[in-house]
Amino acid sequence: MLDLGLSFLGSVARDPNALAIVDGDVRLTYAQWYRRVSALVAGLDSLELKAGDHIVTVLQNRWEAATLHWACQFTGVIITPVNWRSTASELDFYLQDAEAKAVVYEEVSAAAVAGSAQAQSLPQITLDAVSAGAISFAKLTAGTAPSAQPRADAEAWSVMLYTSGTTARPKGVPRRQRAERAAALAHVAQNLYGRGERTLGVMPLYHTMGVRSLLAMSLIGGAFICLRRFDAVEALCLIGAERVTNLYLVPTLYHDLVHHPLFAQTDVSSVRKLGFAGAPMTDGLLQTLQAAFKPNLFVNH
Repeated sequence: MLDLGLSFLGSVARDPNALAIVDGDVRLTYAQWYRRVSALVAGLDSLELKAGDHIVTVLQNRWEAATLHWACQFTGVIITPVNWRSTASELDFYLQDAEAKAVVYEEVSAAAVAGSAQAQSLPQITLDAVSAGAISFAKLTAGTAPSAQPRADAEAWSVMLYTSGTTARPKGVPRRQRAERAAALAHVAQNLYGRGERTLGVMPLYHTMGVRSLLAMSLIGGAFICLRRFDAVEALCLIGAERVTNLYLVPTLYHDLVHHPLFAQTDVSSVRKLGFAGAPMTDGLLQTLQAAFKPNLFVNH
């Protein structure tokens, strides 16, 4: 079984000029994204982060978060994403429990990081305005670096996701690279994704659904269209403008899309495959989606 770094290199070799990720004005092909990933690998090295170290991220779905996910697959650093809505006390728990070596945050999560006692003793990497003592993510990815080569094998830990913690403290669940790649391949097969698909990247990258979307698109030379947080208007605009071909959402988000006044004015004809998970869907909503999208495939995942 291939490791994920080697899988990404395969995507670059097959489809170097294919669109890989979109986030606002940022539009990167696989070749361009690989250069950003390589620069970030060098940046992580400069912080002396090593294979097996945990880096906790408190980020929305943006190109930087996706790039960091891939850079960790190359280096063997274990990406440990948590909800960007986490409070300072929750973040304290995550950082201590994961034995984090660094924390990455953005403006929306800056207050939690500032209020976290655990975060004060760690290197802090920020995506937006740089506070005192923080490291700029932009600087970590701005330079040129040798093309990154995978250092982690398929048995290395890829990611650690935390459970919701509804009945007790959240539990960190580590996943190996071979398991993550196999799950992404299964996702491609179950949803009949074809080469060059485009998905709306709105399911959070601290959740299995978000990670599955990200990895699955890379395996087929597809594009991950970032939506930092769900907004029905913005989602519909991206579906139309970016010609999104598949959606993988929870039922409540489908409900919000099809019942928004803008839906009737949006060209959703590019969307041919619908998938859902996370909760059951009512028969009424299933019928509404079938009539609205007329998909070729509808998958209860």
